[in-house]
Amino acid sequence: MLNKKKINKNSLTGIALDFGQTKISIGIISKGKVIKTEKFNCNFSKNPKGYISQIEDIIQNCYSNKNKIGIAISGRVDNNGNWYAVNKKNLGNIKFPLKKIIEKKFNTSVNIMNDANAACLGEATFGSVKEYNRVGYVTVSTGIGVGIVINRKNLISDSGLASHLGFTTSRKGIGKCGSGRLGTFESISSGKSIEKKSIMLGYKYNAKQVYEANLSGKKWASKIINQSAEAIAELCTNMKAIYDLDVVVIGGSIGMAEGYTDLVKKFLKKEPKLFQVKIVKSSLGIKASKFGVLI
Repeated sequence: MLNKKKINKNSLTGIALDFGQTKISIGIISKGKVIKTEKFNCNFSKNPKGYISQIEDIIQNCYSNKNKIGIAISGRVDNNGNWYAVNKKNLGNIKFPLKKIIEKKFNTSVNIMNDANAACLGEATFGSVKEYNRVGYVTVSTGIGVGIVINRKNLISDSGLASHLGFTTSRKGIGKCGSGRLGTFESISSGKSIEKKSIMLGYKYNAKQVYEANLSGKKWASKIINQSAEAIAELCTNMKAIYDLDVVVIGGSIGMAEGYTDLVKKFLKKEPKLFQVKIVKSSLGIKASKFGVLI
C-alpha cells in the first residue's frame, strides 16, 4: 500500500493549461471535475516570444475569481518556474520566467510543471494505477516525455532536467536529436521522428497519417510504428532498471492510439524477465496533466 496520505480529488479547483508542442488544451476544473475544455493549435518555433502572449490570451478567456492556475508544458521547468527547451528544434531556443510572468499578469498562485511530470502525478494520484507506489509515465506524442512518481511525489530536480529520459540513448538509435544528443528515444519514437521517416521514404505523411496507414496494413508504415514501439519498450526496461517501477503508464496521442500499447507489451516480452514492467494505457488521457498540475 502507499505510504503517502491520499489527496482528495474534490480539492482540485482552478484553470489547467496543457501546452504541448503542437496543441494547447485548457480546462476549467471545479472540485475535481472538468467542467469545460477548449483546444487550440500551437505554432512552436515560429515566434518564441509569442508563446507567452498565447498563454496569457488563452488563460484570460477562462479566468475569473483569482482561481489557481496550473501550466503543464513541454520542455524543462526549473524550481523557480523558468521554462527552457531541451529539444531546440521543436521549441526554439527559449528561456522564459514563466511562473513570474503569469503570476504578475493574473495576481494569483501559479504552478508550472513539465507536462509528463504533471501527467504522471495525475495518473499516480487519481488514475487506474493509484494503488502503486512506484509509477512511471511515458508520453509518445510530438516528442517523448517521461515522468516518475514515487509514493505520489514527483522525481524532479532544481534544474528541471530529471526524468527527461526521452533524451537518453537507445541501442536502436543512430540519428541526431534536437537536444544535440545522438540516438535518443525521441529521435526514434516520437511523432516528429515518425513523420521524418515517412518523408525519407517519399510519403510525406504526418505521424497521424502514418499511424492510420499502419492500421490499414501498409507494411512501410507498420515498420515505422513497430520501430517506435520497440524503442519505447526498451525505454520502459531502462526505467525499470533505474527505478524498479511497479508500473509504466503510456499516454500521448500516439501512445494511446489503437494497438500501440499492445505493441510495446509485445516487444517488452523479448526483454529479460527481471527488466519487464507492467504496462498500462493512460486511464485519464488529456485530464492527467491537468489534474497533476493543480495538486
